[in-house]
Amino acid sequence: MASLGGTYDASQGEQMSDRSALPAGEYLAAIARSDVSDTKKGDGRKVELEFEVLDGAHKGRRFWTTLNLWNPSATTVEMAQRELNSICHAAGRLRVADTEELHGIPMLVKLGFQKDNPERNEPKGYKPAAGVAASSAGPGARERRLRQARAVGVSRTLGEAV
Repeated sequence: MASLGGTYDASQGEQMSDRSALPAGEYLAAIARSDVSDTKKGDGRKVELEFEVLDGAHKGRRFWTTLNLWNPSATTVEMAQRELNSICHAAGRLRVADTEELHGIPMLVKLGFQKDNPERNEPKGYKPAAGVAASSAGPGARERRLRQARAVGVSRTLGEAV
């Protein structure tokens, strides 16, 4: 038995939302959070990106990808670099020093499922969102992206340097 330290009142507040995988397809999404952490084995570091769907029936839902950019396996690093390159091209940001520079930029993300776990989403491709990525360059671009992201409800959390 586990005491809750008093009576818990479930009549106040919301119930949890659907946490099942999103249907496979293409979604307008933006990076809402990013972090750098050690790999489970402790032999490398990875970038974890959290995306938020910006429109449609699944607006507000989130999905994730992990980029093993520092890993003893050259193949793993190459795969992570290809995915990060795709994200950067879709965001219209070809040179970045910090993952925060990619936050809030709408892009089209093709979602599928992990091969070994069909209950989990996995990004399969990234493309610029028509008419959005082009405005992500030039003076004041970062501020425009942040205003645009806030207008569509994307939350922002600082990321660590890549």
